[in-house]
Amino acid sequence: MSKVLLVGKGAPDRGGIPTFLETLLHSRLAEEHELRFLNVAHAGMPQGGRATPANVRRTVRDVVAVWRAARGHDVVHIHSALSPAVTVVRASLLALAGRSRGCAVVVHAHGGNIRFWLTSPWRRTILRVAMLPVHRVVAVWTAGLELLQTVLPPERVALIDNGVPIEGSAASGSEPEHEPPRILYVGLLTPRKGVLDLLTASRLLIERGVAHELCLLGGTPDEGPAAEAEVRAALNDSVQLLGTRPREEMPAAFAAAEVLCLPSWWEAMPLSVLEAMAAGLPVVATDVGDVARAVVDGVTGYVVPSHDPESLAAALEPLLTDPDLRRRMGAAGRVQVTEMFSADVTAGAVSALYAELRGGPR
Repeated sequence: MSKVLLVGKGAPDRGGIPTFLETLLHSRLAEEHELRFLNVAHAGMPQGGRATPANVRRTVRDVVAVWRAARGHDVVHIHSALSPAVTVVRASLLALAGRSRGCAVVVHAHGGNIRFWLTSPWRRTILRVAMLPVHRVVAVWTAGLELLQTVLPPERVALIDNGVPIEGSAASGSEPEHEPPRILYVGLLTPRKGVLDLLTASRLLIERGVAHELCLLGGTPDEGPAAEAEVRAALNDSVQLLGTRPREEMPAAFAAAEVLCLPSWWEAMPLSVLEAMAAGLPVVATDVGDVARAVVDGVTGYVVPSHDPESLAAALEPLLTDPDLRRRMGAAGRVQVTEMFSADVTAGAVSALYAELRGGPR
């Protein structure tokens, strides 16, 4: 059993990293290792990825907090989007704090945006130098693994798939279906998540006479309130804003929908897709990151190009008009996520990584 310090943003933050950390803390990993969570979420306006005075102060505080908390631990496991440059440097400083305590250091790269950021020799150099204190960098999607291995020694990069709890996820059919059927979006309210494309697709469906409800569940993104304001400005009276939900209420939110749609412009392996599949929902999502490894096109839902509202509408239409198709695809999705993307599978892979690091040279 290793003593592990998990470092990342938790509540009140929402999104992939807080959800993933909550999953680890409630998984078999907590039985196999002694876990401590250092929550580096902060109050105030989000300023993710920017070198603002407030972010500099927060980073200094967090580095000191990691240095203090890491004492006596075997592993420091840092969770980060790992792009842009400001975020990379921050992850490096947190890693240095853990390394200075004699810990093995893991940086878990969650953000799909690294694919678009890591495009120049200068940025590749920044990442290479920044990750020198790190023993392993973990990617959560295959393209991210391949990209990181072009910059870092391949043996220092690992792939661990995201996973979600299966037990407690409400299966499709646990609630009466809505009439008209409900499309659910779960994610931050920002154009980069394709929300504006989904709003356009919804209007196209209404024009074709395909009745439906559209519900958006999410809050302010890391880039700040301006992105959320752009989404809100495009809403009409037919769209329901559900706000945010604590983790324990998410199964009910999925159970109250008929279809999940995630039209992002980039992702790694989005947890909302996996959570919806665990709840027995069919999924329509864009072909970004490793979405197509989870959503089997034509079997568990549909995978469409990004930035394409017409394709979104075309994929959503049969699911909105055919309840039997929804049930078949939802059931197939639940089997798929149980076999490949469960929290138990992910926890096992993380546990094996800790064991490997503890047994190897520091």
